[in-house]
Amino acid sequence: MQVSVLGFVRASVRNRVSFTLFFITGGSMAKVQIITAMTLDGFLPGEDEELFKWVKTDKRGFPFWRGRSTFMLPIGYPMLDLICEKDEKDASCIYTAEISDKESLELLHSLSIYHLIDEIVVYILPLTYGKGSAVLRQLPATRWRLHESTITRNGICRLVYCKSSR
Repeated sequence: MQVSVLGFVRASVRNRVSFTLFFITGGSMAKVQIITAMTLDGFLPGEDEELFKWVKTDKRGFPFWRGRSTFMLPIGYPMLDLICEKDEKDASCIYTAEISDKESLELLHSLSIYHLIDEIVVYILPLTYGKGSAVLRQLPATRWRLHESTITRNGICRLVYCKSSR
């Protein structure tokens, strides 16, 4: 059984502050998944990188996960809305965030702050940059379990991690 906690702070005109806490219990809930690509040294690949173009367009790359997704999370999506929606939906509902540029790193940061990420799909490109925008540095300390790994003919490795229950 999973328990979610949602709290509201309310201040009155007379300087009184109250805090209301709601416990939402239930079985399975929707899953939040991020899909991303990075270099061997952990940086976002450049838009003009051929291997990155392959990940973004090939049926085994990002389009595969977009097709399985119930809802693609746009940059700036309200996290409190997502928390409520995630609790209301069942396990067949998948919210997917595509982390592929500097702007989408802000979405990753927001999802990380609220510990909403249940699954990470990482495409590791066989190249190094030595500098740039680090992709997964923003993730909170959490234990992940490798669910699946695949190697493509062009040397790209796809790793799928699920949040570990322990």
